[in-house]
Amino acid sequence: MSGNWRQRISFRIHQWLGLASALVLLVVGATGALLALEDDITAMWPRPEVAVAERLLPMPELAPKLQLPGKMLQRIYLESEPQLPGRALYQDRQSKQREWRIFNPYTGEILGARPAISEFFAEVMALHRWLLLPNSIGSVITGTAALMAIILLIAGFIRRAPDRLSSIKDWLWWKRGSKGRLALWQFHAVLGTWLFIPIFIMALTGPWFAFDWYRSGLKQLLASPEPPTIKADANISADADAVWRSFLAVKPDGRYARWYLPREANGEVRVRYLEPDAPHSRAYSALTFDAAGHLLQQQRYAELRGGDYLLANMYAFHTGSYFGLPGRVIWSLSGLAFGSFAITGIWLFFNRRARPKEQASGTASTLIAYASQSGTAAAYGQRLKLWLEQQGQGVHLRSMANMQPQEFGAYQQVLLLAATYGEGQAPDSALLFQQQLAAAAVKLNHVNVAVLAFGDRQYQQFCAFGHWLAQRFSELGAATLLPLQEVDRGAEQALQDWSDALAQTLKLEHASLAADSWQSATLLENRCLNPGSDRPVHHLELALQGSWQAGDILEVLPIWSESRSRQHLQLQGLDGDVMVSTPAGIMPLWQAQAQYLEAFTVTEHGLTPQAYANAAAPLTARSYSIASMDNALQLMVRRVLNSNGFEGRASGALATAKVGSEWQVRLKPHSNFHLPPADVPLILLGAGTGLAPYLGF
Repeated sequence: MSGNWRQRISFRIHQWLGLASALVLLVVGATGALLALEDDITAMWPRPEVAVAERLLPMPELAPKLQLPGKMLQRIYLESEPQLPGRALYQDRQSKQREWRIFNPYTGEILGARPAISEFFAEVMALHRWLLLPNSIGSVITGTAALMAIILLIAGFIRRAPDRLSSIKDWLWWKRGSKGRLALWQFHAVLGTWLFIPIFIMALTGPWFAFDWYRSGLKQLLASPEPPTIKADANISADADAVWRSFLAVKPDGRYARWYLPREANGEVRVRYLEPDAPHSRAYSALTFDAAGHLLQQQRYAELRGGDYLLANMYAFHTGSYFGLPGRVIWSLSGLAFGSFAITGIWLFFNRRARPKEQASGTASTLIAYASQSGTAAAYGQRLKLWLEQQGQGVHLRSMANMQPQEFGAYQQVLLLAATYGEGQAPDSALLFQQQLAAAAVKLNHVNVAVLAFGDRQYQQFCAFGHWLAQRFSELGAATLLPLQEVDRGAEQALQDWSDALAQTLKLEHASLAADSWQSATLLENRCLNPGSDRPVHHLELALQGSWQAGDILEVLPIWSESRSRQHLQLQGLDGDVMVSTPAGIMPLWQAQAQYLEAFTVTEHGLTPQAYANAAAPLTARSYSIASMDNALQLMVRRVLNSNGFEGRASGALATAKVGSEWQVRLKPHSNFHLPPADVPLILLGAGTGLAPYLGF
């Protein structure tokens, strides 16, 4: 199977199994994180203590003292600390409900119910193992989720695994500067990689506690052939003293960890105990006696080997207690991470589908199609579209995720902005498109294609998806408009070189499209030139770096303040604090509108914040003719009142701006409006205020 197909299949398996089991895995992961530290938390909690005596009460004397009317005594547990009371498990003979009592192991006195912290963890365990549902139903659900987790973890590992060992660093380390969806994805992927082993062990051992067939299968696979054992005589009489004496012959101090009483009077007695050199708190040795005290079977932990050793440590592996305190802490963190992956996975899934859909309205000869993993290619596509439209070009901007291969034939020029994910893969959103394009039989002989390939040079398969697109379009008959340009981590110079080459090829005016061509300008003066007019005009002076000449343009990015954005959203009946997905990442709706989206009036009842963000057009810069030659940059701005009663986004904000406020602006040469080199007569036609473009002349 090819690497691409392996990646695609593993991604879909990981995605859909994760979605199907997300809620259960969230609960199981969170509760598992608590249970991994149960012993440590319980030890720190105030607990009742008993006076330590010279010897424990022998079982033949203890068991009768612990009997309760109407209840069957099933198990007796002793703690490793001698001053702590023991625990006794009962089953009600009528309701079959189980309950615990604590007792003094030196006198047999029943002290009452378990401490509240123990009851709390009992509820957590019930939630963890069977979701507080009936055991037969809940354990099937959690066990099935664990089985699904095994598969989705393997699929995620395959999806994430580097093709070469030299790329291991990129596989394991967080990329600095990541924001938005990329940061969320890195949390999901990098943390999952680091914690893969403990999470996988938890998932692999989880079904052991849910399914008899899973336990039987593992035992058949791993357990050694059982040696011949002595069969208990069903006709013998129960002799508790004889059982105790046989136990003391093996464990002279009489200290056991768990004593399982027989269900029938002549049934078997099972005992678990810890050797003095036991490596962890669950390293039990086990004994089985018949009712007359004959030793039927003995299993010493220190003598276990191979599969028997693995089976005996199943619970210790599942909780991390096998590895001591460091293991319990790591397993607890892994449980929390595993639960959080359900949240981040769902978030990433819906984020991928909630990205604004570009609407290709009207006819256009040029298509900008992007495949973006972190938003860089999409953001550059928006700037490129704005620039081409300013040059009078008809342009459509679309995501490859929303396109079919045959749609490319409707355009003369196709500009492909293609990010590469990881070791040469297409972005998640473009995987299906890549499959469709690979199988397509369309003819694109009349289409001219230019590929701008975004990538990260630290990966060996640098910009591989962009190269694949260039080759595939060439195979379908498309001509090359520009040689493929590689862009390493959004390198500004590479973007500028490509836009310059594009401008030259299409015979357009050159412009800077680099993201950092925006700069901050400080407002020095703001005064109204015609007070009292219903069409007020404001004179603005701004201080900024750079040079310009008469006729050039200042592009202003009309970023709203938080309060202004919230005010507009409130009027639309929307909550500005709701997180929404945008091409720039996931953020509160007020921030998305203030910095990245155009505002509009809601006419559809019940529009959700995400639907509002999807419907909003990307925020575009407003262009103003520069009304000065040198020194401070001057503008003349007429305050616009739209038909919907709202002020123009930029003109209204500029007209009411306070001195000292900061604005994101960009200088743009306007060669077609510069003075001619010869001294000739001019006819100047003024639009807008009629004065602003010419004051600089």
